[in-house]
Amino acid sequence: MLSSDPSFKRLPPAEQQRVVRQLHQVNELTEEQRQRRLARTEMIEHLPPQDRMQINNSARRWAALSPERQALMKNAFRDLRSVPLDQRQTVLNSSRYQGVFNPEERGILSDMLRIEPFQPAR
Repeated sequence: MLSSDPSFKRLPPAEQQRVVRQLHQVNELTEEQRQRRLARTEMIEHLPPQDRMQINNSARRWAALSPERQALMKNAFRDLRSVPLDQRQTVLNSSRYQGVFNPEERGILSDMLRIEPFQPAR
């Protein structure tokens, strides 16, 4: 199906492979994970271009962190996504998070949480 799409065929081979890999990854997600990814993608699409660039920049900065810092950030991200949207910034700026994350890391978390749908604690 995808291989017959004219716009897909016009992509360079490396880009085609990237798209196919992403589709395979999405197919391996649970329904809940797919819905979260869809909601996040829709939130990104509704952002102004400058905000989208900021989110992308934060994602790159996160990826450049050491594996240890990334693991800490991932745990904090999981915890913070269960905080209602209007309270996330307050919690992120609390002494609990200030003691663990530097201002740049809290900024990255803040940016990434802007596009993360609320996930009630289980």
